[in-house]
Amino acid sequence: MQFGHVGIALLIATCDWRPETIAVVVAGHFLPNSDTLLVKTGIAKEGFHFSITHTPVFAAGVSAIVALFSPHYGILMLVSILAHYLADLPTDTGIMLLWPFSHRRFSFNLLKDTGYWGGHMFRGYYSQPFAWILELPIFFALALRMLQIYLVK
Repeated sequence: MQFGHVGIALLIATCDWRPETIAVVVAGHFLPNSDTLLVKTGIAKEGFHFSITHTPVFAAGVSAIVALFSPHYGILMLVSILAHYLADLPTDTGIMLLWPFSHRRFSFNLLKDTGYWGGHMFRGYYSQPFAWILELPIFFALALRMLQIYLVK
């Protein structure tokens, strides 16, 4: 998911729609992709993306650290990171859900991975029908939630 990641993060943040919550949830949701910075700088090899930072161990560790300062944000961080993994499961790359016990990757294999940030988004990622099928409901739900927050008091 490309733009879908933004929609998912904002949808999670609507449970406590404050600027600091939005910041924590969006940062948490995109944190697993920080592994691409290590790849781009040459610190890590190409295969590092979708590895350790895309495991439940990483999610639990980061969330536990955040929870030391705020249990509320620790829970939101966990939900946000796990939602990132769920959004990545449709790609053919797969996620190591059982790491460190297994390096097996799990995937729904509905979408071809088009690179860290979507490559040529509309010729790559968004040329795949499942991209639209998976992402449109997210933005529909986000729009409904925004209407609920701002119009229904």
